Amino acid sequence: MNSPSLSNQNVYGVTYATVDSSGIHFESELTIQLSNGSLTTLRMPTELNERQAIQQLVCGRQVC
Repeated sequence: MNSPSLSNQNVYGVTYATVDSSGIHFESELTIQLSNGSLTTLRMPTELNERQAIQQLVCGRQVC
């Protein structure tokens, strides 16, 4: 039985950012669309450069 590789799938990276009184929080997922059309997600760490870019967009020069 052959397993489909990720290169044959639709794969998306999704990062959520929330801001509350204690600061900005990040949650990242890898979302994979399977051949039957369903989606599966895997949690993954948010890369430093992505966290910095989102923080700059959301907070500007202010500290979040």
